[in-house]
Amino acid sequence: MGKLDSYKIELKGLSDGVYEYDFHLDDNFFSEVNGPEVQKGDVNVHLSLRKVEESFKLDFSLSGVVIVPCDRCLDDMEYCIDSETELTIKYGTDTVDEGDKLIIAEGSNEVDLSWYLYEFVALELPLQHTHPEGECNAEMNSLLQQHSGMLDDEAESEGSEPVDSRWNELKKLIDNN
Repeated sequence: MGKLDSYKIELKGLSDGVYEYDFHLDDNFFSEVNGPEVQKGDVNVHLSLRKVEESFKLDFSLSGVVIVPCDRCLDDMEYCIDSETELTIKYGTDTVDEGDKLIIAEGSNEVDLSWYLYEFVALELPLQHTHPEGECNAEMNSLLQQHSGMLDDEAESEGSEPVDSRWNELKKLIDNN
């Protein structure tokens, strides 16, 4: 039995009606899925599956916390997940993933939700993961400022010479345009 087998749902044997499932996405889940965005977390998922004839409507409710690296200081930071999303599954000739609709081959007995669950979490994350202002690692922030040229701008505004005179030449090009 694979480590992600508990995220598979047997569809063929279900009769029309509503079925409830609960999943827990922990550090082991995120490391097994091996997605690029999230490596650690603690997310609870409630799934309400409604079967009507050969169609399945899956309503997911996710809540919890994931750990992602801060884009600014690289320290781990927590991000809260609280979302609801849905997925519709139907039988067809081939397996086709159309975002919020999944068509699976007639011979398929089950559906593996592990990657979908990971994507639902990853899609809740903002494009840029940063600590609130002032909460980043102070040592890393200092190094970032030192190597990004921010200190050069501050030195220039105080009337002293910039660290690298090539910047003055580039600024002349901008001023001429």
